[in-house]
Amino acid sequence: MKNKLKIIIRCIAFLLLFSMMFTNISDMLRRADDEINEIHGFYSEAENTIDVLYIGSSPVLRGISPMAMYHEYGFTGYARTSALQAPSVSYGLLAESLTYQEPELVVLLADSMFSSYDYKEREGDLRRGLDGMKISKYKYDIVTEIVKADSRQTVLSYFFPLFRYHERWKEIDWFKEMPNPLMEESFKKGHVYFKGGEPQSFPENFMEPTGIPAKIFDENAREYMEKSIALCKEKDIPILLIHLPKMSWSYEQSQAVELFSMEMGVDYLDMDREEVRSQLQLDPATEYYDQGHMNLIGSLKLSQYLGGYLQEQYGLPDHRGNLDYMAWEEDLKIYKEFTGLR
Repeated sequence: MKNKLKIIIRCIAFLLLFSMMFTNISDMLRRADDEINEIHGFYSEAENTIDVLYIGSSPVLRGISPMAMYHEYGFTGYARTSALQAPSVSYGLLAESLTYQEPELVVLLADSMFSSYDYKEREGDLRRGLDGMKISKYKYDIVTEIVKADSRQTVLSYFFPLFRYHERWKEIDWFKEMPNPLMEESFKKGHVYFKGGEPQSFPENFMEPTGIPAKIFDENAREYMEKSIALCKEKDIPILLIHLPKMSWSYEQSQAVELFSMEMGVDYLDMDREEVRSQLQLDPATEYYDQGHMNLIGSLKLSQYLGGYLQEQYGLPDHRGNLDYMAWEEDLKIYKEFTGLR
């Protein structure tokens, strides 16, 4: 009996040691990436404390600051976003997020419906959206779709990144490198901002009708958008489709999304429409990073405007001064130090 107990103890000790080594090596080999960390930081948010959930690709990642909105209006938010985010990843992040939170509103970026997505060419972008996700049914469904489209990628490599990044051992100084685990908590709440940028100017006749029909929606992207909307409606969560400032946008694209939103029975806000631009008054010379993204200054300005719009339209709560949200006050102090938010 004693021998069996010793064997069991040794086996448990071996498994624990192996698990620790596997995790540490994975953390050393995994590439450092702010987007991956911000997606993972979501899990530390207390259950049912997020008022607004933002889903989409880089215009949301760079343009929306949940912290600036909390500072100005008191409602909470989190942006689960990544650059060139696949429609399947957007849907998976939304579905997973709704198992942790019961938001007052879900904001979905509409632009992706015009873009096709090639899993074979976008592995890096896919991993930015998936490496920060926990193992779950939602992640498995996305990865299964990816692997079906691209046999070079594997389910195992998405669940255990060590199997994808193992060749990086050649680049690492094992005597100096320290494990870099995924971030457990975010003070930025998903906002990965750009500083600086090149001066821009609006294209001639920007957002004026051209009479040229907009490119039709990508079938796969539209399908996932419809699934996202259906999921929110099933949970009785209001949805706002949004377009954020981007110079490669047209009046006809805006009209197409507006028609889609009416068909789906959801709200739509286009921040490149003249009536919004005239109120927002973004300066393309100083508040854009490039033609498709805000810089930090622009994102704070945009977020303060958008926060007022969301509060007015959806009656979002003000948690400032609420003892249950003191963690947000602490995160806001740090965010102000890094961004200069006033």
